[in-house]
Amino acid sequence: MSTPPWWQDLIRTSQALADRDRKAVAEWRGEPEVDEDGLPVEPSEDDVPPITVRLGNLTRAVTEDPAAMSAAERRQAFDVLERVQTTGSKEDRTAVVTGFLEALLMAADRGFDLQTVWDELGPASRASCRELNEFWGIESPGWMHSA
Repeated sequence: MSTPPWWQDLIRTSQALADRDRKAVAEWRGEPEVDEDGLPVEPSEDDVPPITVRLGNLTRAVTEDPAAMSAAERRQAFDVLERVQTTGSKEDRTAVVTGFLEALLMAADRGFDLQTVWDELGPASRASCRELNEFWGIESPGWMHSA
């Protein structure tokens, strides 16, 4: 599975995101393959988890250790995701919604205080979160409508 062109912009926003992604890709690939001489074979750059899985991993970097990223780093990352939401392909937009934003809402269900980062999300991302809640039959709290 290939990595979209905007991915590097996203993980460059924060060392915490880059580290989380690097670890997830390494786990996905498992032990390095070796050639007939026992030397490591360079893995294919397409040998990575699906983009929705990678985005979900990045969501955990935001929600499990909020102090690992500054507000400025989060805003930069959310700006990249917002740009994908507003100008990306349908496939990329869907990946952001189902991979990142859906995982963000589910983390809120498990205790993450989504309100602390809500204003850092862009308008399209906030709208997508409200639409997901509506789709799931969940009433969005008032603060989700006031930003």
